[in-house]
Amino acid sequence: MATRHRFSLNGTLHNVSVDEAGGRITVRIDDRDPIEVDATTEGVPGLFSIVRDGRPSRAYVTRDGKNLRVIVDGRSFVFAPGTGNRERGAAGGLADPPGKITAPLAGVVVEVRVKVGDRLEPRQVVAVVEAMKMQNEVQAALAGIVTAVKAQQGERAEKGELLVEYTPDATA
Repeated sequence: MATRHRFSLNGTLHNVSVDEAGGRITVRIDDRDPIEVDATTEGVPGLFSIVRDGRPSRAYVTRDGKNLRVIVDGRSFVFAPGTGNRERGAAGGLADPPGKITAPLAGVVVEVRVKVGDRLEPRQVVAVVEAMKMQNEVQAALAGIVTAVKAQQGERAEKGELLVEYTPDATA
C-alpha cells in the first residue's frame, strides 16, 4: 500500500506518495511520473544512500522545528508539513471540510473499509483508490461517526468526488 504525505516547499504544496512493495520503493510527487529509488540508512542518524534513475547520491535529513531540512547533492531544502488551505482532492483527505472525505485523485475504488455507523479515528483508512497501478489509501482527517458511504468498490471516482460523509466529534 502507498502512504501519502503533504509537504510545502517554497510555499508550494506537494502531494508525495511512497509505495513500498516487493522490496522496491516508488515515489510519486504530485501527478509526475513515479521514480523508483533504493534508499538505505548509512548508520549515521538521518544519512541515507539513495539510488535514483541509476545514479547514486546521499541525502541528509534532520528536523528543523516542525520542518524537515533535506540536503541532497549539496542543495538544501526545507519541507514544511502540508496543512491548512490546500487544494481540494489532494492526498489523504486532510483538507476536506469537516465531515467529508473526497477522492485524492481519479481512479478505481478497490476497497471501501467503512460502513454507516462506524467510528472513525484520525488518519484511519476509509477507502483505497487505485490509479496507474498504485493503490492510494484515503484517510479520515478527524474522529467521528460515518453517516454515508458514497464510494462503491469497483467504481471509478474522480478527483475531489465525495467518498464518505461523517459527523465529526464535537472536540474536533
